[in-house]
Amino acid sequence: MAINTSTNRFSANTLTGFYNTFSLDNSGQNTMLSAAQLDDYSNEGYVFVPELLPVDNISAVMTQLPELCALERPEVIFEKNSQTVRSLMNVHTYSEAADKLIRNPLITDPVKQILGSDVYVFQCVLNLKRAFTGDIWQWHQDFSTYLIDDGMPANRLVNVLIFMDEVNEFNGPLMLVPGSHRGEAIKNDVDDTTTSYPIRALDNSRVASAVELKGMVAPKGPAGSVIFANTNIIHGSASNMSPWDRALISLTLNSVENKHHGSSRPDWVVMNNFSPV
Repeated sequence: MAINTSTNRFSANTLTGFYNTFSLDNSGQNTMLSAAQLDDYSNEGYVFVPELLPVDNISAVMTQLPELCALERPEVIFEKNSQTVRSLMNVHTYSEAADKLIRNPLITDPVKQILGSDVYVFQCVLNLKRAFTGDIWQWHQDFSTYLIDDGMPANRLVNVLIFMDEVNEFNGPLMLVPGSHRGEAIKNDVDDTTTSYPIRALDNSRVASAVELKGMVAPKGPAGSVIFANTNIIHGSASNMSPWDRALISLTLNSVENKHHGSSRPDWVVMNNFSPV
């Protein structure tokens, strides 16, 4: 099945449409990225594929949300000063539906293709971004945390960002700075006061400089759409002021040839199971 890939790019000086068309067969016969997609991933730091995953796979996870959010375990993270659940850390370890979803070859095969090896689950977070109450994710690079805090040897990981709800311009879409993955992993201090989740946030001047060069994008689409992103790309999301939830699974797959070691974070945040998926 041919899938149309599109997103809009906003620059500092002009507002223009940016459209790329890629194909990915989700019939089960071909789960590999095209040459154009691989080039775009290399050059831009991400590939967006709308409607990649079957809706029933998504709904199998989403119907469990009330039960998952009610669990009393450290993986359930709340928004700051709130009873609203912000994130479910490594949700695949206590949800069979989530575990099945992230093992779909439509997800794992493109990542293996990008990295040239088998992969294991480094982290799998269901970020809920609830209507009206979902807080921001500051501008950051994931790889800086992996490098500094988790003993990650090299940037041989891919972030797979799975839309669990429809993502629109109002409900806090993920924003990315194309091409910023080519820069250094910036070693900022941890911001543990802005939200309930500590993060190595970037300062505004760094973000402004990167956006001035390449603009920014915010892919939008129905549930089941997927972004494959380099873990060094600058990204973040605004708070959700809309009446629509914007749940998203952030699945980080790492090459089995690039195993992390000596993470300072607990094992309910970072996985230590190196079995290939």
